[in-house]
Amino acid sequence: MQSTSLRRKLNSFHKLYNSSKGLTLAEIMIAIAISIIILAAVTSLYYTSDRVFKRTKSSADVKEILKQGMAGLEWIFQRWGTATPCNDPTGNNQCSVIRDCRIAGSYNYPPPSSMCLTIINGNPCDEVIFYGSLYGNGFVDRVSGPTSVALMSCRLSTETNQNCYHLKRGGQFIRDTQNNNVVLIFSISGLGSNNLECINVNGSSNTSASRVVTALNGNLRDANNNLTPFMNLEGGDLLLRVPHLIRLFCQFNPQDGNTLWLYMQATDMSEDCNANENPQPIMPVNSFIAEQFGQGIRITTQVRGPDNNFMTVQRYFGR
Repeated sequence: MQSTSLRRKLNSFHKLYNSSKGLTLAEIMIAIAISIIILAAVTSLYYTSDRVFKRTKSSADVKEILKQGMAGLEWIFQRWGTATPCNDPTGNNQCSVIRDCRIAGSYNYPPPSSMCLTIINGNPCDEVIFYGSLYGNGFVDRVSGPTSVALMSCRLSTETNQNCYHLKRGGQFIRDTQNNNVVLIFSISGLGSNNLECINVNGSSNTSASRVVTALNGNLRDANNNLTPFMNLEGGDLLLRVPHLIRLFCQFNPQDGNTLWLYMQATDMSEDCNANENPQPIMPVNSFIAEQFGQGIRITTQVRGPDNNFMTVQRYFGR
């Protein structure tokens, strides 16, 4: 009985199998055509997405380079004229007007204006030259003892090649007694700690130093009218790191396939410290154009990305 039932089922399956029809040629062609259409659509979507991604990435890369480069320029131009005395050739002590830094073609120090600016036109890049302090400064809060003062130090340092400071008292730079054109440069001693940050410091001082500072390039007169290189600090005195002559220019960068980059170079105005800054790359550019604009400078630069895409930006810097 079971054998008969099984045989019937096998016969039914065999009939069903034999009655099934295969795909016709037309159906196969339609299926292939549909597959090709779907594949073409997917391929087109992939390549379109890839092109959009590459364009977006390229634009993002240029924007990031631009952002970092302009932040560097902002930092540099914020120092334009800081801690810089001047010898006004007009004799009117106008140190905050923009003049050419050169006198008879030379960069003399002190310059003719604290805010002096020299632009040397070129193609595709101009050169920009000015003075500014790149390092620390400090403020004498009070005389804390017969031989010491309390200081607010903002990166003051007695390290080699850094211990060169102008001293400003009552809004005036201290000058050589025998030659008023010479602004004295002082070294400090007994500093509690080098390179202290003064951001978010509670109180009016964060370190101490010796009250006596030493002039490195001239003399003053003591109470007996004798020439001396020594001077006592008083409350309210400002210690300002001697500035650098800063130069912005373009040259080819060997680290980037000898492509054109914007560079900064800085020359220390203190021969005793001589902390010169070798050319440092700022950003890859196709051009760098500068022009005096009112009491500031307008920079137009074409910044280049890694795949030679570029963006042009114009920025105004002033003080």
